[in-house]
Amino acid sequence: RILNRTERQVGVQYALLLRNTRRTLQDYYESYADKDGLLHYSDMLKYDRLKKMENQLEGLVKESMVPIGKSIRAGMRESLTESFVRSTAAIGDEVSRTLITVMKPEIIQQAIQNPVSGLTLNQRLAVRRSDIIIRINETLTQGLYRGESYKDMSKRLKTVIENDTVKATRIIRTEGHRVQEAGKFESMASAANQGVITKKWWLSSQDNRVRDHHEHMANKYSKNSPIPYEEDFVNDQTGGRGPHPGALGVAEDDI
Repeated sequence: RILNRTERQVGVQYALLLRNTRRTLQDYYESYADKDGLLHYSDMLKYDRLKKMENQLEGLVKESMVPIGKSIRAGMRESLTESFVRSTAAIGDEVSRTLITVMKPEIIQQAIQNPVSGLTLNQRLAVRRSDIIIRINETLTQGLYRGESYKDMSKRLKTVIENDTVKATRIIRTEGHRVQEAGKFESMASAANQGVITKKWWLSSQDNRVRDHHEHMANKYSKNSPIPYEEDFVNDQTGGRGPHPGALGVAEDDI
């Protein structure tokens, strides 16, 4: 539910970005299009009009990415702590003890920003911001060269922004899964520090969406052959290695 809410919040921000982008584009068409309603590259080069439009649209993207990043980080933080608290409570019930259910701020920050595949969450968001700016500028330039109408240009910009929404959603789902598993792992570490012996195994949902090499992991690390919580899971079929699902450091394991 937390991740679904995060996706909706981010979707609203992308919809607002699309609306503002279209509005800016429309202003330029109304001001500089020819009598047929077409905007041409040569006209936009005059008086740095193209550069001004690109700067305006870049500003809109950067402005939108602030609440998008904020929503994603807040969703990750809430998902992580919820997973930690619930998992710790479950362990406490199992051993009939009340365990500490507070995560240190530095552990929360480290878990959220953990650069599993080489990039932190903030770096991934920065890459997305740079990429969509480049894609918008490319789309504008191509459309102006072709002398496209506002309708055609607007449609192509919509595709660019919608594609980036999909990529942002993938980040939410990938990072969301990782921090949920990180919360479980941290609950085991916390319990171990409080004198509880904890072990782990790889649990498969056993449906047709499970990857073959994850079924392999479920067989390798079954409930009948658990490993100490501090040991890494090792996927010898992909080269992945890490403390919990979503953190093996290989895209085909984690995304």
